[in-house]
Amino acid sequence: MLFVIFVSTKPKWLDRIIGLPSMYFVHGLLGIGAIILAYVHTLMNLSSGLIKLTGDYALWILIGTAAYSILFLSGWITDRVHWVKLIVRFLELHIFKHETSVWIHRLNLIATIFVFIHVLLISYIMQINSFAIIFYLYSFITFLSYSCFLVSKYWRFSKANVIEIRNIGGNMAQMILEFSKIKISRLKQYQPGDYVFISFPNLEKMKEMHPFSFVDFDFKNRRIVLAIRGDGDFSRQVSKIEIGEKVLIDGPYGTLNKQIIEQTNAKQPLIMLAGGTGVVPLISLVLEYTQKREIYFIWTVSREDQLVYREMLLQLSKNQKNFHYFESIHRLNSEKLLNILKTPILENSYYLLSGSNIMMLGYKTLLRKCGIHSKNVYYEKFSF
Repeated sequence: MLFVIFVSTKPKWLDRIIGLPSMYFVHGLLGIGAIILAYVHTLMNLSSGLIKLTGDYALWILIGTAAYSILFLSGWITDRVHWVKLIVRFLELHIFKHETSVWIHRLNLIATIFVFIHVLLISYIMQINSFAIIFYLYSFITFLSYSCFLVSKYWRFSKANVIEIRNIGGNMAQMILEFSKIKISRLKQYQPGDYVFISFPNLEKMKEMHPFSFVDFDFKNRRIVLAIRGDGDFSRQVSKIEIGEKVLIDGPYGTLNKQIIEQTNAKQPLIMLAGGTGVVPLISLVLEYTQKREIYFIWTVSREDQLVYREMLLQLSKNQKNFHYFESIHRLNSEKLLNILKTPILENSYYLLSGSNIMMLGYKTLLRKCGIHSKNVYYEKFSF
């Protein structure tokens, strides 16, 4: 549980190695593992009094928050069972707002404190000096890290202002943020394909951080362009935000650009499969690599009015011989994919997927059926 708490602080050095989605996967897996071990522990070791009480409190809090988080803060079930996803979305809209979910998840901290007290009360355990030293030191380092994380918004978060916001169709709003206070070293960390967490500290119900990918990043003018679809309780309010509103930005995060840089064959074509708003991070990659790599870009949407960047991508395909743009209403299947791209291209390219978790899982299966090895397919799974 201490490591679970440490991972929740989103250490950037670890994000650039394995990616934030993988970190959250480890976070969830270890949390569930801790619950299973704790439950087995209660069956094998009898206790009484305050020792039993603190242990039981911790276990029930962990079970409750884990069950809630699996449904509301993870895509483990909702990405695979459609009717569960519909129920969860209804509850999120009317009862369990994102901010509420975040605070419920933080009850894990209370559970961990109960575990800490639980161990302290077991005298014969704490008499083992080597264990006691490690126990105190590990606990202190973890809680110090988390405390620094909580107050770090005063130096870790970049500050910006909203300078433009407009509806671009398909329930999408494009928002341009201009940094008012940011270090040059932080600016240099931004890479195409990245995403940031943003919050609006002066607006009610918009004070918790939410992740969004950026369409473009202007280093010279210190600006970032976001495209946000109004699906959730946070994103639906974005279009109502006034010009000049203050924004806190945590980031950047992401590993999409890292995957391209680390490719052993720099001449290998890139095939980018975007679904809906998943087009956003891929556009920033296209702007970076269209003169350096052969890119085949396929954008799938459920309705034509969602092709909000169609004109820009079509113009880019006319101006850049290395960039080939295709679009499809509704999901791809093997027949559609083979009609768009020739088999030699499909078999000798590197794939980047971006979209909903359900879409990316589906396309990964589709590519496997088309004979594409999983080592040539990469995506970041967003379940925050």
